[in-house]
Amino acid sequence: MSMDDQHREMINFRQSLIEFNELLKRSMSELQVQHERVSPLWQDEMRRHYDAQWEPLHNTMQHYVAMEGPSYVEFLSIKLHALESYLYGN
Repeated sequence: MSMDDQHREMINFRQSLIEFNELLKRSMSELQVQHERVSPLWQDEMRRHYDAQWEPLHNTMQHYVAMEGPSYVEFLSIKLHALESYLYGN
């Protein structure tokens, strides 16, 4: 694979990651709305068991949406800039 091919693949991957991050962010927001709607109606032992499993996943996903996802995009952008400087002398 040539460096030009690598550059193209990195651009495509970064764009796919941006789209994935936005879709995940919207999905998590929609899911939060649904949780808030059902929360007052669902208050039993099964709900407590569900929450014990849901909360760690939810916290991890929220952290990814807020911190890790944007950091990965920024990392790729920095690497792309370095590769473009190498390829095109900018």
